[in-house]
Amino acid sequence: MLCRNFIHQRNSLDIGKFLFLIGVFFLPTALPIAGIFLLFSLFISFYKMKFSFLKEKVNLSIILLIGLILFSTTNNLIYQVPEEIKDLNYNHLWLNLFNWIPSLLCFIACQNYLKNIKDRLDFSKYFIAGTIPVIASCLFQLFFDNSGPFEIFNGLIIWFQKPIEETGGISGLFSNRNYAGIWLAVSLPFALYFFKKNLNSKINSVITLSINFLVIYLIIATNSRSAFLGMISTIILYLGFKSLLLMFLLIIFFMFINTILPIINSNTFSLLPNIFERFENIFFINSDRIVIFRSAINFILERPFLGWGVGTFYFIYTNKENMWNPPFLYFEPQHTHNLFLEMAFNFGIPIAIFVTSLSILLLIRAIPISFSKRQFSLDKAWFCATLVVFIMHINDVTFYDGKIGLLASILFSGLKCLTFSQEDANTLFYRNS
Repeated sequence: MLCRNFIHQRNSLDIGKFLFLIGVFFLPTALPIAGIFLLFSLFISFYKMKFSFLKEKVNLSIILLIGLILFSTTNNLIYQVPEEIKDLNYNHLWLNLFNWIPSLLCFIACQNYLKNIKDRLDFSKYFIAGTIPVIASCLFQLFFDNSGPFEIFNGLIIWFQKPIEETGGISGLFSNRNYAGIWLAVSLPFALYFFKKNLNSKINSVITLSINFLVIYLIIATNSRSAFLGMISTIILYLGFKSLLLMFLLIIFFMFINTILPIINSNTFSLLPNIFERFENIFFINSDRIVIFRSAINFILERPFLGWGVGTFYFIYTNKENMWNPPFLYFEPQHTHNLFLEMAFNFGIPIAIFVTSLSILLLIRAIPISFSKRQFSLDKAWFCATLVVFIMHINDVTFYDGKIGLLASILFSGLKCLTFSQEDANTLFYRNS
């Protein structure tokens, strides 16, 4: 009864938004804590919306999508189980649904907290504030020999802080350099926006400029190809032709930093050349990504409509005869490293086409709104950040990291809000008087 009265208060959505922003702040550093705040905020959002969100076609399609995912998974794990996984314990495979369904529900519920420019500005502030510890963890990994993992609450919260020699690039508190790379690449458009916004304040401009330089350098230091491409796309789209000169100056700056780092810390290896070397063999027929992509396509064509089952790629790949795996190369990939292929393999081609088409549609509809306003608008930064998520999932599935999966859903949720008029927003997502 007390909880019901609390939710019925006039300002319950304001409370929900506050919980949402706290969750965003803790998202990169303490996922369980962030999850608690976000769970309560999403509960309040759905309670206030009731079933009004079903009146909007995009949201209705997400609910139908969840139904199709459940149908496909049930079919593959109960009725038409692949021979390669019949001897496995299916319980952990069912748990893989938590990589998908919460993020889809988050896409719907977060629209209540992102429906206008002020809401999105509040998110951006808390997001950048929450990214500061990520930057600090990366610098700590770069300059000091002490490695993790560092954990509290019996391992509930872990900062991995792996040795750079093990990860192949800066990863900070994340378990993988690609996870760190996408988080930093997504934060760059917002960092650029706040730098432009604070040019009239000397102190704030110095702080935001420092954040931008650190983010850009650390993106390169991750040695993540996807993060590097995301950074380049952001700089070009957000800054325009001026970015060409900026990129030249940045290269000079990074060459200088790359020269003095080994002097400061002799254990630091050369970071700058590695990121470019990783592009050399990307299209070679036997490169790991090409082998995995071609194998995934081969498997998908065997079960094109309902897929093989969520989380089964590793078991199918390692137990099934693989015509694309040369005898002198052997990989044990956990997933397909491409979001479209991952969805097609798990749930079938129709679901993969649907989700990809919806993502592209939201991006296309947001272009005229994002680029028609003043040059360095928050909407433009939001579009660039969402585009980075889309680009990076062409070559990897960082979505499986809970932090990044929720972040991606929030960004696409905000992007959808960009395409709706205030009248539509007030109809679908309203505050009770």
